[in-house]
Amino acid sequence: MKISTRLIILLTLSVNAVMLVATFLILRQTEANLRTAAKGEIYAHAATLRIALEENYASGRSLDAQRLINRLSENANIYGAILFNTEGNIEVVSNSLIAGAINFPREVKLAIEMKRPMEVFRQINNQDVFSVIAPIQSGNNIVGAIEIAQPISFIRAELTQERRNIAMTAASLSAIILLVASLVLHFNLTRPVRSLLNGAIAIGKGELSYRVNVTRSSGELNRLATEFNHMAAQLAEQRIALARETEERLELERKLRHSERLAAVGRLAAGVAHEVGAPLQVIDGRAKQLLERHDAPLETRQRNLTIIRAQTERLTRIVRQMLNLSRPYNLQRSHTALRELIADVVESVEISAAHNGIQIETYCASDYSLNIDAGLILQALLNICQNAIQAMPNGGQLKVECLAENPAKEGRPMVVIKISDTGPGIPPEHLEHIFDPFYTTKDVGHGTGLGLSVSSRIIQEHGGRLEASNNPAGGAAFLLYLPQANLD
Repeated sequence: MKISTRLIILLTLSVNAVMLVATFLILRQTEANLRTAAKGEIYAHAATLRIALEENYASGRSLDAQRLINRLSENANIYGAILFNTEGNIEVVSNSLIAGAINFPREVKLAIEMKRPMEVFRQINNQDVFSVIAPIQSGNNIVGAIEIAQPISFIRAELTQERRNIAMTAASLSAIILLVASLVLHFNLTRPVRSLLNGAIAIGKGELSYRVNVTRSSGELNRLATEFNHMAAQLAEQRIALARETEERLELERKLRHSERLAAVGRLAAGVAHEVGAPLQVIDGRAKQLLERHDAPLETRQRNLTIIRAQTERLTRIVRQMLNLSRPYNLQRSHTALRELIADVVESVEISAAHNGIQIETYCASDYSLNIDAGLILQALLNICQNAIQAMPNGGQLKVECLAENPAKEGRPMVVIKISDTGPGIPPEHLEHIFDPFYTTKDVGHGTGLGLSVSSRIIQEHGGRLEASNNPAGGAAFLLYLPQANLD
């Protein structure tokens, strides 16, 4: 329900409630006034008739009582008049009354005994009347009593008419209040609030150029409209400033990414130059020997050719690793038992591990099934294990574990393969770069720096991730997260 409608209803109900209370009080006062007026009139008639009758009794003309009573009953406001003797019996009754229907000597005797007028409400001929019983004196003696009755039905008629008039006045007043309140609220509340609401909707949709119409009138809503437009203007300015800052930030990020790409290209070029330069120098040196020493023994020429071929194979291997790092893999997935895969890894590295005096320990909490390209995952595991073996030239321990916990990644259950060693660990300054291509901490000729990069790429292609850290007790640890196979 609208605010204006609620206000109109509350205002109308409040006015009607006040008018209802006022009507009740007015009607009570009107009824009291009518009763007072009726009593005053009856008392006046009673006093006039009593005086006339007392004069008649004093002059001995008691037979004139019937004529006086009948003349008084001709008054339209008088219902009837009755003359009682001292015993309370009827002696004279007006033409409008039937003597047989009147029998109430008790009130008459009481008025005679108390020697003062009495008020009585009674029914005569099934009609409510108000009566005044006044004693009549002749000298010092009470000779009877006179009762004058007046119907009070006119009071009810007056009250009914008054209620009708008040009801019509209240209805007219309510209609006028409703009309005036509707017009006032429409121009002073409904229209300004609707304008503010439309402005809020427009601002919410991003139309910051929208402005609320500000009227010339003063008041809170007019001030609110002014402040609303001020807020919209500030929001528009802030959006322009934010867009400018965003564009500057994006430009800065583009430059930063460009710089990072240039740095990555530089590191890649340096790595390629470093890894390719050494074999090319060896090939160049051996080729010069073959050209310059034509009479060299066959054994020397064969040795030079063998060295050239080995360096060529080394270059081929470097190029192949670079291609594997850059091109997408065509995964040949199949359901593979994790225990069997780890057994193949251990079998492949146990000779080199034994040569360095390294003990290999494996543990798998359950025989998980993986939907993977077993050859590529085996290559990634071998790269990590060989790095660990090379990090422990004086012996140590190599652990390959399948953790019992199954952490979820993107809502999928994962298997964690942990490969840890007891070597010197990874220097903290190298941790964030160990997966970069050609980044290596090994001596020249002992690694290309592509093994971990290729391994990380293989794991990512399978929907997993590869993480590296240092064990608190010493040594490095690599965690391979791979999705479990869906066996449904």
